[in-house]
Amino acid sequence: MLCPGATLTGLAGELAGELSVRRVRLQMMQTAPLGEPLPTAVADGDSMRYYPAFAGPELDTLRAVEPQPAIAARHHMQLLCVQRLHGGLTIGDTHAYAEPFPFDLDEAPYRHLAGVVESLLGRPLPPVVRRWAGVYAQSLDPSVVVHRQLVDPALWLVTGPGGRGMTLAPALAEDTADQAGL
Repeated sequence: MLCPGATLTGLAGELAGELSVRRVRLQMMQTAPLGEPLPTAVADGDSMRYYPAFAGPELDTLRAVEPQPAIAARHHMQLLCVQRLHGGLTIGDTHAYAEPFPFDLDEAPYRHLAGVVESLLGRPLPPVVRRWAGVYAQSLDPSVVVHRQLVDPALWLVTGPGGRGMTLAPALAEDTADQAGL
């Protein structure tokens, strides 16, 4: 199995040809410990706007009643916030689809996300200790969880699970192994 992540050129491109997958750049951050437990993951209405599974009349109502802030729309943002074992919060994220991606980090989306988290928690955030950008591969077909292609009689190419790769990796590996007859 060849799992190239967001590297869609080179060997993956040579073996598979044109892939129905795109690269997506994101920005995220992590805070110092919160000082109290946050026993659940936190999301906001932008998460509902972002994921196609939420499409329907309720989402239409949300869009009419609470328009998305311009910065969130411009950066295709959603709030995802989860507490890490050390007590800090991982907060994200933005999405950029047009390559070439910028090399630097944009501070404005971080400020927006921090403000949203502070309003939901009702308190200031601890200091941000880490910021990063990353790139992942996402299937262009929203009904496809992962791009899986037999590129040689003994080689499967697997990529494009979107931002769910770490969560889905064990199930994707099992399903691919089953398909491959392993």
